[in-house]
Amino acid sequence: GINAEYGKQWYQRRVRVFSLKTLHKYEHPTERQAVELTRRKTSLLLYLFRSPCYNEFTEQRLMGLVNYLNRIPVVNMLTDGIAEYLPEWQSVYYYVWGP
Repeated sequence: GINAEYGKQWYQRRVRVFSLKTLHKYEHPTERQAVELTRRKTSLLLYLFRSPCYNEFTEQRLMGLVNYLNRIPVVNMLTDGIAEYLPEWQSVYYYVWGP
């Protein structure tokens, strides 16, 4: 079911986070390691914006950050736009990449 699939995806992402931490141990990664690290970071970031991870984890934290940054006068111009556009972007992203 959905919960089993979500659990499997969550576990796979935890392994990726661990591997990112392992790759960060290298002070001077090779070009191949740097490319792989960038690929994994991008993959993890995109996963955080995909349902159900977005609904269960990312949305609440991201909106909390946006609301906090909204208190800063100059920054609030940017965060207002993000807050308005984010639900639309997430629904399009889910539609394109969803299950």
